[in-house]
Amino acid sequence: MRIILTTFCCSLWLFSTVADAKIVFRSRGDEISGIYVMNDNGTNLKLLTEELAQSYPHYPRWSSDGTEIIFRLRVSRSSDREWRIFVMNADGTNVRPLHKHHTGTEGEPSVSPDGKRVLFTTSTFKKHYTNILDLESGEIIELPDIVAISSDWSPDSRHIVFASRSFALVGDAGGDIWIMDANGENVRKLLPTPVVGEKLLDRSSPRWSPDGKRILYAESEHVFQKGVITDWLIPKANRYLICDLNGENILRLHISKKWKHRDIDWMDNGEAVLLTASEIKLNRVLLWQSRHTNMYKYNIATRQITRLTDYSGRDYGVDWTSGYTLPVSPKGKIPTQWGQIKKGDPPPK
Repeated sequence: MRIILTTFCCSLWLFSTVADAKIVFRSRGDEISGIYVMNDNGTNLKLLTEELAQSYPHYPRWSSDGTEIIFRLRVSRSSDREWRIFVMNADGTNVRPLHKHHTGTEGEPSVSPDGKRVLFTTSTFKKHYTNILDLESGEIIELPDIVAISSDWSPDSRHIVFASRSFALVGDAGGDIWIMDANGENVRKLLPTPVVGEKLLDRSSPRWSPDGKRILYAESEHVFQKGVITDWLIPKANRYLICDLNGENILRLHISKKWKHRDIDWMDNGEAVLLTASEIKLNRVLLWQSRHTNMYKYNIATRQITRLTDYSGRDYGVDWTSGYTLPVSPKGKIPTQWGQIKKGDPPPK
């Protein structure tokens, strides 16, 4: 079976189109919830999935050349366990399933930079595992012992970085960052096991840098507080970090510890970081997450943070591409703000 995400003719046409739409993300706000695209500066917002709103489309990722978007969609309104991976053109047209062989609930897709493979997770009543789909042959490699959360491919498509709670070594909770070969072999931990005592350290959302030399990831620190009926999880800090491929030379970004991330990605070919985050209160029981989760750009060299969206909703599932995409028009009324929030060298709070 032959499965192809893009065509040569379509790619040529898109390459000749002058466009700036590079960010795709899921948003839940005052307007229609769904998958949106917008320019790097937060302008020209366009909703792609208005007709699919009741199917809860989310977790979008660009194809390797930026001409298509892969995402997760609920296929049965009567069941919350029927989810599949779909593909659509960059303008939201031609929605179709990624593959024919469907078992259980699919999620967490990511596309290899060479456009040949897609990784996604599968959950059934009996097990949770990861699949690597070959788009040319339709063959699937099943990795029964791995649940690859927020996976990302190396620029040469030879390796995959991912977060996984199934491999967690901190009290059977939290999560850590792992790397494996593109065929699912040679699985190894990126970072050393943290010495945290009674603390819970959750590392998540790893992203490979465009030059293939660094990995961006987020880290949340919690402690357990005993209660009369149950134990509470108390947030202590949130961090945004960059390390080399040996898990060393760790750079902590100057972003407030109060900023709880939903998703992160590289931007501007490795010069900036794209993130969605909400501000939370530390050192106290977190009974609910803030609904205000907006998108920001962090310049690594200048430490300047720029807000890209500003509304009472939640942005997450962000993905940036440097490739050419279809032009977008201002559709939808979610306001955006292009303005500096923070600049200079103050340490993160």
